Amino acid sequence: MADEALFTRLAPVLNVSDLAAERAFYEKLGLPVIYEGTEYPDFIAFGTETIHFGIQRASRENDPPSVLTWQIAVSDVDAAAEVCRAAGLEFELEVNRPAPDWTYRRLLLRTPSGYRLALEGPTE
Repeated sequence: MADEALFTRLAPVLNVSDLAAERAFYEKLGLPVIYEGTEYPDFIAFGTETIHFGIQRASRENDPPSVLTWQIAVSDVDAAAEVCRAAGLEFELEVNRPAPDWTYRRLLLRTPSGYRLALEGPTE
């Protein structure tokens, strides 16, 4: 069994059809760019203390909705909804009640390349 300390962060890279549109989308959500350079001109990384991921220009056509639902936890769904509204990003609010004592809400969005993005709030 692997040592848990060996794995320190999940840092996926999404293949996207429009690098500029995807960048603008994540910046509207407030996620800062932490890498963009001439070494990898078709790659941009975003990051916070708890989230790291990258986007890169897709080398061929892909089908993002069938590949991945991208879920990011947020501390406040209402505040995330306000960020989306202020940025002009369309979303759907979903309320989930999987058990009597477990309710949570999430915002469902589509990125410019077609990925499903869920911003999931804490248990209410």
